Amino acid sequence: MSPVREENLVLCNAPLVGGAMDVSPEQVKEIVDAAADAGWGGVSLWAFHHLAALGGGASADEVKSWHTDRGLSVPIVESLIGWEGGDIAAIDEQCGSTFEIASFYGASAIAGVVMAPEIDRAAAARGLAHLGKLGADRGQKVCIEWLPWTGLPTIKSAWELVQEAGGDNIGLVFDTWHWLRQPGGPDAATLRQIPGDRIHCVQLDDTTAAGTGEDQMMESMTARLLPGDGEVDWPNVLELLDEIGADPIWAPEVFNLGLMKEGPVEMARKTRDATRKVLGLA
Repeated sequence: MSPVREENLVLCNAPLVGGAMDVSPEQVKEIVDAAADAGWGGVSLWAFHHLAALGGGASADEVKSWHTDRGLSVPIVESLIGWEGGDIAAIDEQCGSTFEIASFYGASAIAGVVMAPEIDRAAAARGLAHLGKLGADRGQKVCIEWLPWTGLPTIKSAWELVQEAGGDNIGLVFDTWHWLRQPGGPDAATLRQIPGDRIHCVQLDDTTAAGTGEDQMMESMTARLLPGDGEVDWPNVLELLDEIGADPIWAPEVFNLGLMKEGPVEMARKTRDATRKVLGLA
């Protein structure tokens, strides 16, 4: 396995507040400080959190300084939503601020998802193509994530949509929870067809193949496991990614209410230790 570059390893710190979007400036600063205190060198930033801090009275420069003063990079910003309808004006209104926030922080990549249970493929491809253009105009990559309970439920469906959209800067977010829990389970055949430079980000977390029996979305947002604590085949996943030459941003995203109760610094530390162990960095 090729070594994971330390500068590409960052924390998605939104789980430190349970994925809440209505947060105060103090909460945003707390999770930024927690990431730094736990030894992370960067974060995957939720644009919603930046905007919430501004809405609470902080300035953009102040929120950015919370990161830079602690030595935290922001290589990726989340999350582009509402683009799958293909309405260009609506996409500009809904997603434009996320691109601007990414530019403000100097992020090289922006992640997006489909939340709708069904999609019109042609419209979604049109919308994704427009996202790709918005990113290309700013020198940014755009990567989309499949969610098993949505109209883009598998890596195969997501990769096909990327190909339909075109655009050399458009790729995928590879989330290991969704990899294991997608309909049909892990799909090595499709992954092997994807050029490594189209895997822009790997979000690390764990789960069991069978799940808890709860609503999948609710389980995903409340009961993810630390990397290595579930049934994701880490040696196989890493071997496949290495085989295709992937060199992504590695960003663990462990939504877990039990861990959250331990406090943001401890949650960030446990996530760091588990992530480094499965990546062979411990």
